[in-house]
Amino acid sequence: MKRHIKYITGLAVVASVLATSCKKEFFNRPPQSQVTVGNYYQTTAQVQASTNGLYGSLWFGWNNKVGWAITELSSGNGFTYSSDVNAFINWSAPNGNPEILAGWDSPFTVVAQCNGLLNNMASTIPGVPQAMVNNALGEAHLMRGVAYFYLVRVFGNVPIVQNPLQDLNNSNTVPTNPISDVYQQIINDLQFAEANCSVGTANTGHGDSGSASAMLAKVYLYMQNYAAAQKEAEKVINSGEFSLMPVYENLFQTAFNNNKESILAMQWISTGGYDYGNSIQASWAYNSTITGTGDGYAVFGPTIDLQNAFKAEGGDTIRRHATIMVPGSLYPDLDAASGGYRFPANGSAQNENAAAKKYVVGTPADNGGKSAAQASGNNTYIQRYSDVLLIDAEAILGQEAGVQPGTGLPLTASTSNAEAVANFNMVRQRVGVPPVTKFTFSDLLLERRLEFALEQDYWFDLCRLDGYQPQGSATFPTHHPIAISIISQQERGTYSNTANNNPVIYSSKLTPVDANFFFPVPVEESAADPNLIKAPVKYVFK
Repeated sequence: MKRHIKYITGLAVVASVLATSCKKEFFNRPPQSQVTVGNYYQTTAQVQASTNGLYGSLWFGWNNKVGWAITELSSGNGFTYSSDVNAFINWSAPNGNPEILAGWDSPFTVVAQCNGLLNNMASTIPGVPQAMVNNALGEAHLMRGVAYFYLVRVFGNVPIVQNPLQDLNNSNTVPTNPISDVYQQIINDLQFAEANCSVGTANTGHGDSGSASAMLAKVYLYMQNYAAAQKEAEKVINSGEFSLMPVYENLFQTAFNNNKESILAMQWISTGGYDYGNSIQASWAYNSTITGTGDGYAVFGPTIDLQNAFKAEGGDTIRRHATIMVPGSLYPDLDAASGGYRFPANGSAQNENAAAKKYVVGTPADNGGKSAAQASGNNTYIQRYSDVLLIDAEAILGQEAGVQPGTGLPLTASTSNAEAVANFNMVRQRVGVPPVTKFTFSDLLLERRLEFALEQDYWFDLCRLDGYQPQGSATFPTHHPIAISIISQQERGTYSNTANNNPVIYSSKLTPVDANFFFPVPVEESAADPNLIKAPVKYVFK
C-alpha cells in the first residue's frame, strides 16, 4: 500500500502529474519544505485544468487488460489462451499476477490524485469564480467515488484514505475497512459531487452533477436501497440531459465520443501513445488489416455462451453486430477506404468462431487520424444512459418484490409496472428487439448482459445477485449461491478448428466457489502492509 497510494503536494508534481501521471509512490507523507499544491491553484486557468487528468491515463492500468480480464473473462463473456490473463477465466489469478496489481494500482492512483486536489485546493480562491472552484472539488469527489466503486467490487474490504496525514499511522500502513464503510465513503463523495458539480456539462468529457446522480443510482442499486436508486435514476431521467443514441453501433465509434448517452467515460488520446490511448483495440481486433497499425492480436474470443445469449434474445442482431463479429459480418466503418471489413467465413478468435467488435474502431483513416498503434482515441464508458433506464426498472422491481438487503432478488420476480416496463422497452426497442408487457429479473439480467457486453460490467452484475453483503474479501468470502448456479451452467468451451458448417464444441463448464468473487490483494501490497489481509477495521469518518 505504501507503494501505491499517491499523495501529491509539490508544484512540479501538480504540473506534470495531475494532468498525466502514472507515478507510484503515493502513501508517503510530504516533506514539510515542499511548495504546496494549495499555492499552485491561484488562477482560473489552473483551477479549470486541475481535473483534466482524472479521466485519462490514470485509468490506463485498469483499462489495458485487467478491467476486461476480470469483468469479461471471469463472467463467462470471453475466452483467451493468453497466459497473462487466462487465469481470470477460472478465477485462479494469484496475488502475484501483474494484472491483479494493475487492478489495485490504477484506481488507487485515481484516489490519490483526487486526494491531492481535495486536500490542497482552497474552498475559496480570490479572483476565481466560486462555481468553478466548487466544480473542481466536485469532480475530484466524483472520480474518487468512482475509483472506490471499482475497488470495492473487485477486492471487497479496502482501505479508505482521504488524507494520508490523518489516515496513516507512523509506519505508513493502514488497515482495510469493511465494504459498508467503503460504500458510505462512495455515497459521501457522490453526494458532494451532485451538489457541487456543474449541470449539463457531461458532453465536455468531464463528469457533472448528472453524472454523480447516475452513479449514485447504481451504487444504491448495489446496496439494494431500491427507493434511493429509483429516486436518483428518475432525477437523471427527468433532467433531460441524457438520451439514448438512435444508432447503437455509433456509441462505440470515435466520432461519437461524449455523446448524449455518455454519462461518464475514460477519455483517451491517440497522440500521446501507450498509457494515453485506448489499448483495447490492439488486444481485441482480429487482425492488423482492421487496425492498420500492425497490432490487432485477437487475444479475446466471445464465448459460445455469450453468442448463445444473443440468439436467446430472439435475433438481437443489431447489438450482436456492434458487439461481436460472426462469420460473414460486414463492417463498413472498418477499413472503409477498401469498402469495409468482412469477417471471414472461417474467422475465429481464440477458437470461438467469432471475434470482438465493440471498442474495435479501425485504422487511423477510419477515425479521422485519432488512432495509433496500441492507442486509439475512443472513450471507454464508465456509465451510459441505458444503464440508468435499466436501474430504474430494476429498482421498481426490487421494491415490488419486497426483498431486504442481503437477500438476493429472486430471478423469477416480475413486474408489469408501467414506468419499469417503459424504460425496459426503451432499451430494447432502440435495437429492434420487440417490446414486452412485463419482465422478470432474469429477463432484466439478460438485457443488461447484452446491452453492456464487453463494457466491463457483467461480472459485477453476477457478483451482486445474492444481495448486498457489508464486508468481505478473498480472505473473508461472501456467499453467492445464485451467481454460482448461473455461472456453472455457462458454456465456456471452444470450437474445433474445422472449417465446415458443423464444428465440434469442446465443452467446458466451470463452477466457482465463494472465495472467487473477490480478487486477492496484490502480494507487493500485503508484503509491505500485512494489515491489508487481516480483518477489516471500522473507519472513523471525520
